[in-house]
Amino acid sequence: MATIVASPVDRKASERKFYSRMAIFMVALVFIGFAPSFYLHNVVPAYPRPNPTLPPAVIFHGLMFTLWMALLVIQTQLISTCRVETHMKLGKAAMLLAIALIPVMYLTAVWGVARESHPPFTDGLNWTAIPLAVIPAFAFLIYEAWRRRREAQWHKRLMLSATILFVAGPAFGRIPLSPPFFWGFTIQLLVGILILFAPLFVWDRRTQGKVHPATWTGFAVALTAAIVPLTLIYTNSWAGIAQHLPGITS
Repeated sequence: MATIVASPVDRKASERKFYSRMAIFMVALVFIGFAPSFYLHNVVPAYPRPNPTLPPAVIFHGLMFTLWMALLVIQTQLISTCRVETHMKLGKAAMLLAIALIPVMYLTAVWGVARESHPPFTDGLNWTAIPLAVIPAFAFLIYEAWRRRREAQWHKRLMLSATILFVAGPAFGRIPLSPPFFWGFTIQLLVGILILFAPLFVWDRRTQGKVHPATWTGFAVALTAAIVPLTLIYTNSWAGIAQHLPGITS
């Protein structure tokens, strides 16, 4: 039986289509997850989770992360249309945005204690473990993506993995798919990570015959960034540390 092998042009076209669709899929999840608390605040019914007011700092945080998601779509579309040089130039701006996001993530996390934006199964101090754990994970993946920017297969997977950190917990975790208690949130968060990485696992197996090391790296970092803070919340061992963090007000 003859085997039909896709041409290099067809493989590249399929790859570009895959990453473009992943970007759009994640943007859709972000919009759904944050519609009641940000994009459509006081327009659609709130999900079963605290839905506090939106002070300017939180609006700024939301706009910056919206810009990040928009850049993800733009960058994948630039590659899809073979505008590699523009993609590389915009990539420098994306790295600057990534650096700027880190202090914004920190301040939003610690200021969330006073806003009482935590879910009902924990307290504000312990809850900061969830968003704060994303910061070193995001920084590591972004640094590695920049360091390997000349290695396309590494770079694109690491950038996608870094964005999944924003989508799996903050966005997917807000969708009311499970009861608002600790184990419900835990299962939903871990399932969200699996759902978002599953297409990449399947893509790797189809195109390379194995899962790419960059995919394993991103998946391991995302799991660690979820399991560690969940453990700290479950054992109630983070609040004592969190209360001494700069910017904490309660």
